[in-house]
Amino acid sequence: MDTMQKKSRNHSKLQQNFMAAKQMSLTLLVDKERNKVIYAESGKDFVEILLSFLTLPIGTVIKLSGKQSKMGSLTMLYKSLEELDLEFLNTKACKDMLLHPKSSAEELYKNLPLIVNIGATYRTKYYICSLECCVGIHRLVSTVKDAPCLCGKKMGWRVPEEKGDLNADGGDGVFIEEKMRFMIRDDLKISVVSSWKSFALLKKFGVSDTSVLEEMNVNVGEEEVLHLLKRLLLSKTPLTDVFLGELNVGKRVDLDLKVTALDSEEMVEPQTEKEICTEYSKKMIVKLYQNKLSKKVLYAEAGEEFADLLFSLLAFPLGSIVKCLGGRTSMGCLDNLYKSVEDLNFKDCMKYEEYKAMLLDPKLPPYFGTKNQLLQIEEQAPCPMAFSRVMRSIGLSTMNQKFPDAVTELGGSFVAGPALFMVTDELVVKPLSPMLGVSFLSNFNIPVSDIEEQIVWMGEKEAMSLLGASLISNSVLTDVFYHKRPRQMETKPNRRMFSAHDFI
Repeated sequence: MDTMQKKSRNHSKLQQNFMAAKQMSLTLLVDKERNKVIYAESGKDFVEILLSFLTLPIGTVIKLSGKQSKMGSLTMLYKSLEELDLEFLNTKACKDMLLHPKSSAEELYKNLPLIVNIGATYRTKYYICSLECCVGIHRLVSTVKDAPCLCGKKMGWRVPEEKGDLNADGGDGVFIEEKMRFMIRDDLKISVVSSWKSFALLKKFGVSDTSVLEEMNVNVGEEEVLHLLKRLLLSKTPLTDVFLGELNVGKRVDLDLKVTALDSEEMVEPQTEKEICTEYSKKMIVKLYQNKLSKKVLYAEAGEEFADLLFSLLAFPLGSIVKCLGGRTSMGCLDNLYKSVEDLNFKDCMKYEEYKAMLLDPKLPPYFGTKNQLLQIEEQAPCPMAFSRVMRSIGLSTMNQKFPDAVTELGGSFVAGPALFMVTDELVVKPLSPMLGVSFLSNFNIPVSDIEEQIVWMGEKEAMSLLGASLISNSVLTDVFYHKRPRQMETKPNRRMFSAHDFI
C-alpha cells in the first residue's frame, strides 16, 4: 500500500511539473516612450525554445501558421500538395510525410513540452504485421499503419512504446547548460548576460534617460511560442510584436519580401547544357513560358523530378536552409538566431558539441531524402531498432514509406512518374494540362503572340537560388531564371516564339 501511495504522489508531482512547464517567465526591458523591447533576460528554458526552432521543418512552420502563413511561395507550394491527387504520389504516406514532416531532433523535444504542445512534433508510432512475422521471418517495422508487409499482410499491430522517465521540466537542459543566463535582443541576437552589452544596447537605441525604461515580467505559454515562431520569420522585432503587440501593431516591421528577392545579388544565372555537363551534378530540364514584354515567367513545364524537388523543400529544417544559403535568408530574424548559435561557445554554454552541430546543420529525418535532391542536405541514418522477447533481442528494419512495396534502403521519390507538371511563378504545382495553359493566358489577358519558350537546365546552383527565392518571393521562377539576364536570354538559341498551333 505504501508503495502504491508513493507512486501516486510521484505521478501527481510529475503532472504538476508538466503543467508548470507549459509556461515560463521572461523579463523584458522596455522603452516606454517607443513601446519597444530593448532586450529580454532569461535562463536556459526560453532560449532552448528559440534554438529548437532551427530544427523544425519549413512544412511544419507553414502548417502551424495556417492561413496566416506568409512564407514567400512555399505557402502556395504547401497548398498545392494538399490539393494534389494521390495518384501523382508514390504512396499515400508521401503526402503525409511532407504535410506533417518530422524533425531529426524529435527525441529531444520530450524535454521541451511547449514545442510538443503547439503541435510542432509528434512521437513516431511503429507497426508490425504479426508477432510471428516480425520475430521470425521478415523482421520489418513500419511507421505507417496498414502498410503492406512482405508476407502480404497489413502491418496494423502497434508496437508498445518503451516506458521512460518523462522529464517534463526540461531537467538540466536540452542544448544548454543548466545555470546559464542570456540576453535576447528584439531581433533575436542571443548572448550571455553582460552589463557592458546592456549599456551598449541602450547607447545604440539612443536611451540616455533611464527613467523611460521599465522592467516587465511576462509569462510565455503555448500561444506566445506559436506567435514567436510566426514573427521570427517575418519581422525584425518579434519580441516587441508578441509581448507589446496590441500597442505596437501599427509599427510592426514586416519585410518587403518582393523587393528583397528582386534586389538580391545571390540569384545565379541558369546553367547552359555545356556548363552542366562539365560538372559532377544531377540536372533537370525545365521548360519556361514567359511574357516577352513584361519579362515575367508565367509558368514552367517539367517532369516529376522537378515537382519532387519542390515538394521535398517542405521537409527542410530551418537551420539547414540557413546553412545552405550561407546565413543570408533575409527571413525576419532567422539569420540572427542562427548566428547566435555559431557565436555561442559550446564549452561554456552548449551541453555537447554535437548538439550545436544539430542546430547549425540539422539533418533530414530517415527516408526524407530523395533521389532528385540537388542540394547538399544530409539525411539521418535510420535508427537501429530491436524487439525484445524472452531474454533475447530481435533486430528490425524500418521500411521506406516512399516505396509502395516493403523496401528498407534510402532513396526513392515522393512524386510518381513519368508525369508532367505545370509550376506557376509563385510555385503552384498542378498536373500539366494544355487547357489550363490557355486559361492562364485568358485570365491574365495575354496575347499568344507575346509568349515565348525557353529551355533551362536546373543544377545545384539553380536549386540553391530557387530555395532562397521561394522563402521570400512570390515570383520565384522569374527571379531565378529570368530577372538577372534578360539581354542574354534574347539571343539564346533554345528560345523560340510561341504560336497558336502549339496549343492545339
